Amino acid sequence: MLLESFSDPSRVFQYDYIYVDATLLLIWIFFLLWNKKHKALLFGLVIAPIIYFIDAQIWWNTLTEGGVFIREYWIGGVQITHPLGEYFLLKFGADFMMTISYALFTFSWIWIMFENVRKTNWREVIKYTSLFFVLWILTPALSILISLNDTLVQAVRHMDSQMLFWIINVLIGYSLLLIVYRHNLKLVVKVFLIGLVGALIMEIPLYLFDIRPTSIYFVLFEAVFLLNQGVPYLFLFWDKVCQNSSILKINNQD
Repeated sequence: MLLESFSDPSRVFQYDYIYVDATLLLIWIFFLLWNKKHKALLFGLVIAPIIYFIDAQIWWNTLTEGGVFIREYWIGGVQITHPLGEYFLLKFGADFMMTISYALFTFSWIWIMFENVRKTNWREVIKYTSLFFVLWILTPALSILISLNDTLVQAVRHMDSQMLFWIINVLIGYSLLLIVYRHNLKLVVKVFLIGLVGALIMEIPLYLFDIRPTSIYFVLFEAVFLLNQGVPYLFLFWDKVCQNSSILKINNQD
């Protein structure tokens, strides 16, 4: 079971989880707009289609050596097949929650954390991190409470061929950061913690509400490797490109 939870991580949730997630996403977007965090929201909007394309297109259409697709769905006990046919909208709802909504929440939060990586405004860090976590912990709780649509959805990701890539990617990313910021190791640690905390905010609600039927060891693995595959590269882009962009006009916080 332990090995399976690592190589074939799954989620099991009721379909109304998707409705609740979309509603709370609107609250998150409104909060960002109200506080004029337009660049953070734009960052999430740019990343969202990339995450969707990887998960809902590449993984969905890529066969593993075992002859199954990397991403698989069961909705209402029925395995979703290729082509989708009448299940297109049902699958898109699940894809939206796990890719687009995920990106709009997570990567807009990451942008705000990047803005605080050198000169930290702890009030801002706590405010956005707390709201992010509260909205994500409310999603499974409200899904169970309201029972709008109790159709079960199971999503499985077969990661046998991906896990080594994840680990190597993280090692390369942070080796690169250590080279570029060799005189500021504290900054590299902060960037790593952003990736770790962001992944925990995602994984803890799934673990607590048994949406992710797995072990605490997998949660810790995801905390270290899930977001940190991309965070060091995104920080380099943010710091070296966006900070000097005449389009974004972001103030450098050195």
